[in-house]
Amino acid sequence: MPDIDPVRAGDPERVGEYQVVGRLGDDVYLATAPSGDRVVVRLLPADVSPERFREAMEPLREIPAFCTAQVLDSGPDGGVDGDRPYIVSEYVDGPTLQEAVTSEGVLGAAALHRLAVGTMTALVALHQAGTVHGDLRPGAVVFGPDGPRVIDLGMARALEATASSKTRKVDVPAYSAPERLMGTSPGPEGDLFSWGATVVFAASGRSPFDAGTMSGTVNRIVNDEPDLGALPDDLRGLVTACLAKDPARRPAASDALLRLVGGFLTSDQAPLDPSASSGSSATGAPSTRPLRRARPALLAAGALAVALVSGGAVYLAVSGDPAPAAAPRPARSTAQGALAPAFTPQPQLSPNVTTAPWESVEKTTEDVELPGTGITLHESPKDPVKLGGYVNIKVPFASFAREKGKVTFKQVASAMQPVLSPQGDLVALNPIGKFADSSFDYLRIRDLGNGAQFDVPTVERPREGHNPVWSKDGSKVLLSVRDTDEEKSDGFVVVDVAARRATHVRTESVGADTFPVTFAPDGSVARGYYDGKGHGVDFYGPNGQATRTMHWVGQPRNTTWFSPSGALFATICPKGKTICVWDTVSGHRRYTMDIKENTRFVGWFNNNHLLLQNPAKKGSKIEVVDLYGKSVRVLADLEKGDTALLSFTAAAG
Repeated sequence: MPDIDPVRAGDPERVGEYQVVGRLGDDVYLATAPSGDRVVVRLLPADVSPERFREAMEPLREIPAFCTAQVLDSGPDGGVDGDRPYIVSEYVDGPTLQEAVTSEGVLGAAALHRLAVGTMTALVALHQAGTVHGDLRPGAVVFGPDGPRVIDLGMARALEATASSKTRKVDVPAYSAPERLMGTSPGPEGDLFSWGATVVFAASGRSPFDAGTMSGTVNRIVNDEPDLGALPDDLRGLVTACLAKDPARRPAASDALLRLVGGFLTSDQAPLDPSASSGSSATGAPSTRPLRRARPALLAAGALAVALVSGGAVYLAVSGDPAPAAAPRPARSTAQGALAPAFTPQPQLSPNVTTAPWESVEKTTEDVELPGTGITLHESPKDPVKLGGYVNIKVPFASFAREKGKVTFKQVASAMQPVLSPQGDLVALNPIGKFADSSFDYLRIRDLGNGAQFDVPTVERPREGHNPVWSKDGSKVLLSVRDTDEEKSDGFVVVDVAARRATHVRTESVGADTFPVTFAPDGSVARGYYDGKGHGVDFYGPNGQATRTMHWVGQPRNTTWFSPSGALFATICPKGKTICVWDTVSGHRRYTMDIKENTRFVGWFNNNHLLLQNPAKKGSKIEVVDLYGKSVRVLADLEKGDTALLSFTAAAG
């Protein structure tokens, strides 16, 4: 809980219609609104023009409440210093990042990622509203009951834009961009710099430019490189880009959010480096202790951004590596306390795993533009995989699903991840913002024909369901479960669509909680893991006990790593930066494709072609690539900076 001091002599009893009940800082008060809600009232300097200030603050009222302390009111105060202006915002009950790190220590990997996603989501909302924060720092981030919130929205820019005096209190500049120190007004690029410095503080307890004195810190910001040694590898690249001295070289907030979500919420679009989402440091040492006071629900806008991240190119292939000798990995205990038997590859095929002849790829016959996204699909009616749904990251985060047998999409929800069934008649909708109305998470099933829908409760807070996957027959939906208190995977949920019933199956937890589960070809459940030494794949029976392990195969990405026939699956190779294709039964490696930096694995197109996202001159493209690394067709063009979550669906058959 933030420090609330008693009201002092000389402090106002009321500001406008708000009753002052406590003191939060200089000219900042805890007050009670006429509704009885607690709010924060900030008195502004007397030289601020009330009219111009209200005009500058007006866009902030339209910013969604998630991840920010919402601006509620503003006005002149006739009872304090004449017409001195004030601003009223939502009160968030929790410590600031500055207070939390000082009292409880730096954030561990999972909590750090949540903080990064939440604060960047707030910046996206601000920038889309046409304004900036201008003063992001550890003291402007509060850990509320529902996650990190950014406060003091737009104050710095509004004050600079409306003040008649040029004299202002000089704050410690440790989180200010170089251009601001030179007297430039705050802009979106400056917010990205401040965000990077704030994330470093969360991981290390100090600014990346801290020199002990103000003059020394200013000199380091302007001239020296930041100290990023405390950051995990998967955040370091983005933070480095945000801390560029040249504002033009920093990413836009929306692009940064996509990179963040790709590396944290789902592993499919993260950089092709097996250590990126392992939950461990580069040395394999345990991550630093997570901050237990910060237990945010998965953040709404953050989960919208998975599919549109720039990629690299595939250019070489070799094949033929056998699986390693069948020296089993030591058995690991399951959640039920039993031992999971080690797995030795079996010579026979499962009845549900079939070989498939080499399949051709049809030429494009029609182009489909997704309105308002800058995305163009290049489709053929015979394509085995098509875009089934997408979410526009711009407010109000409209969710769309493909109409059965058509090239058109219709809105089916807002702020929910849509995953189309293989038959194309139903869509599973997973809420991105959790626990808004109850303590239970849920999955919504909607009939695209008649619009009928129903909700199936899945797990209770602090557990959450993510990454919906349909079974091939469309009868079940599989969800990955995360325990946000323990910051680990907590098994999976199987939703029986016809019975409208969910079953939570708990499993042992190995590696980061960002590895999603998926249906294996035989109907069992499979998940990637990281055991501190390497990545592999576990298979689970219906009771959650691990029944099979492939410890040599590397890291799978997203939930579409099995080929349509089930005979093959793809991973990021054990040494990273290459894609390996493995035989599902024997565990032998069949193909290897060397990958340039930033290539994204999207999934399978047919039994011998993958979908990979690669860079293009004006953005990126999703290409159909054969198992020898040759690009044979473009499935989608994505303009740079577009922000939508794409969900591709393989047709039943």
